[in-house]
Amino acid sequence: MSTGVPEDEAILETARTDPGAVDLETIVALFDAEQGQVRNVALRCVRFVAIDDPGRVAAISEHVVERLDDEFAVAGSTAAAVLARIAPDHPDAVRPAVPALVGKLDEHPPQTGYRAARALSPLLEDDPAAFVPEADALFDVLVDPPEVWAPESGELQDLPRKKRESITNLLASRRDEIATDEARARAIREFAAHALVEVTALDPDAIADRLEELPPVLAREPPLARAATVDVIATVARAEPAAAAPTTDAVIDRLEDDVDVVRTHAVRALGFAEATDAVDPLRALAEDADGELRELAADTADWLDEAS
Repeated sequence: MSTGVPEDEAILETARTDPGAVDLETIVALFDAEQGQVRNVALRCVRFVAIDDPGRVAAISEHVVERLDDEFAVAGSTAAAVLARIAPDHPDAVRPAVPALVGKLDEHPPQTGYRAARALSPLLEDDPAAFVPEADALFDVLVDPPEVWAPESGELQDLPRKKRESITNLLASRRDEIATDEARARAIREFAAHALVEVTALDPDAIADRLEELPPVLAREPPLARAATVDVIATVARAEPAAAAPTTDAVIDRLEDDVDVVRTHAVRALGFAEATDAVDPLRALAEDADGELRELAADTADWLDEAS
């Protein structure tokens, strides 16, 4: 079968308007085309089919998984987008791709990592054990996630006027794209943190020797990632309190977080870590907080005080 350059617009229009008419055997044959753009067009067609009928694409998922490592980066990103479409209904079809998808979480720009996180999320819920072997890779994403570069105004002041104006105009034209990428990067951080909560619940030792790397992460946005990261510490500390010792000062700082769910997780983590240095900060929180958080902080302070 020929793998020459297809009529891009025609083949995409068919997939877009009548995905049921797409011959997947013919499209999959294009996955082996020499030109990266051809492979990407084929994957885009498959994505439209997946939107219409995920089951059809699940049946040929192994071919999509192979394209995650395509040397044409755009094609690899599109493959992740295809898998994100079929994962909710057909997690078994995507499960073999877990290592490759985790490996894409920190790619720049973050669009590919966001697509990978969307593909992985249903698998995390369906089979968290599949992520235990990826603990270190997930941890790497959490401590060094993809960042979106957008300079502060002060960073441009020392540049020559023409260059400063050029960068300013470029940033203005990309304002919406930058905002989208920032949202994607936050979602990737949230996914990595939540995945590690599940991993440490199954295997607390998986990243126990790396907790000393977490303190800088505890102050980062978004709040749900902070809360989940603290929960990782709590889960490890529940099995081995001493392992959390390098993080306790940073966790104590989270008692003053402006989000209650972060403070609640911090209280639990300090209790599991048997952090007796946290008694006074916990009592201060109990005086300032309301409802269940107040009670949890007071009870944890009393327990740690008795244990000291």
